[in-house]
Amino acid sequence: MQCIKGPAARLVFAPRLPVAIKGFALSQQARAMSTDALQAPSTLRPIGSKRRVTPSAGSVGTVNWPLPQGVRAVNPLPQTVQAWMMDFETNDPVDILDIERSVFAAPIRTDIVHRAVTYERNMKRQGTHSSRTRSEVRGSTRKIQPQKGTGQARHGSRRAPQFVGGGKAHGPISRSHATDIQRKVWLMALRSVLSAKYSQDQLVIVDNMEIESHRTNEMYRMLISNGWAPPPSTHKPASIMLLPLMAPELSKSLRNVELATRNIEGVSMMNASDAEVYEILRHDYLIMDRNALNLLQGLLKPL
Repeated sequence: MQCIKGPAARLVFAPRLPVAIKGFALSQQARAMSTDALQAPSTLRPIGSKRRVTPSAGSVGTVNWPLPQGVRAVNPLPQTVQAWMMDFETNDPVDILDIERSVFAAPIRTDIVHRAVTYERNMKRQGTHSSRTRSEVRGSTRKIQPQKGTGQARHGSRRAPQFVGGGKAHGPISRSHATDIQRKVWLMALRSVLSAKYSQDQLVIVDNMEIESHRTNEMYRMLISNGWAPPPSTHKPASIMLLPLMAPELSKSLRNVELATRNIEGVSMMNASDAEVYEILRHDYLIMDRNALNLLQGLLKPL
């Protein structure tokens, strides 16, 4: 048995095979010897070492050769975690739900969240800032004074930036501030913020968002009694994101929720299909219904 040395990090074996002499073919015994030598080496020698290592298990004929392939690690944790489903009006527990661990208990990547927030905020910038250059302001282009003989600095047009009423040098121009981000990176950021809300006990799952009245005062009292909004004595605004799954034609109950929360400071309402990382992150409480939960789990669950 001869060991071939090389830069590779695995063991390479080149057995000494009998060769045919003067055109005679190999015999069946020689072929069998060469096949056994390829399948089961008797000794192993690491590359760059002179020490021979004898296989510790089994005989030469029963050595596991070729070497076994890598085994995929299995997560010992369950695939789901538990969360309460609350009543929207009373905040009383109704049921216990099994939600996806990969969506609501995923690793929280602050760097990925920062990339997603930067992307979303850049997309919302109007980019309409503009200023007029020396070719756009009003005025003549004639030379305002002779080149020589005045004892002053040389000047040309009155529209130069150093004059009052002149153009702006290197001023802002209308442009788009939009940046790109990979879809998988944005989905990872959304999983991170949902996991952060779940770990901080700021995620509230309700069966539905149905209220009978559209009055703002009644909605505000309900948010305070449920513990989602601070009392008026603290003089602090609420910080609540309502995330239901809304159809193109809103139902009467969701329409009442929209009208009731429209004039409450710090309370926002967004369709679950349009969920944004920044909007979820900047609110303390995230309240979603069961339909929104099913939508997000189907969208964010890794394949």
